[in-house]
Amino acid sequence: MEIRTFDPRLDAETAVARADRITIGTFLRARAAALLGISEEPLDVSIVYYPDYIAFTTVELYHYLTSDRTQKFLVGIDAVTGRVGEIDIELPSRNTVEADPDKVIARELTPDEAREEWKDWLFSYVDRRFRPFKRPDFSLDELELIYVPYWVVDYGTVANSFAVSGLTKQVEELVSLKPIKGYYEEVYQEKY
Repeated sequence: MEIRTFDPRLDAETAVARADRITIGTFLRARAAALLGISEEPLDVSIVYYPDYIAFTTVELYHYLTSDRTQKFLVGIDAVTGRVGEIDIELPSRNTVEADPDKVIARELTPDEAREEWKDWLFSYVDRRFRPFKRPDFSLDELELIYVPYWVVDYGTVANSFAVSGLTKQVEELVSLKPIKGYYEEVYQEKY
């Protein structure tokens, strides 16, 4: 299956090291185990691809006292849950890769549904962030579906496993990312 993605900003070994530091308890357990020579290694570390829409957004802001200005920014729309937020990191260059379909989480939002989520979110965001006096003009310049690589660090159970973003390097407990948790329960639990 061909997907648009980018190379992860960290490798599997670095993802495991980051997962060991997610909480102070996890860090202390990992350090104690390493000192005692009983370091717990993950059973598996592999990539899963998570779908997000990137909305290239332009807003024309009109002000009475200052000059008008054009603001461009990126908005991320989770293609599974529909959550929307501004992207505040620089995106790496994207490429098309051949991915194992079993490692790709299916999108649930169509491009039209993503546009609606974007539009619903945009007005309150612009009002809160820029405080315009007049309703701004806005446009969705481009909508791109991108699959974000996540490292799944598997310690044998969903409660003890982690997902590490290949984009932000952020570590999340698997139980807090429901779509990746569902992927884990479907794919990994069959192994054991």
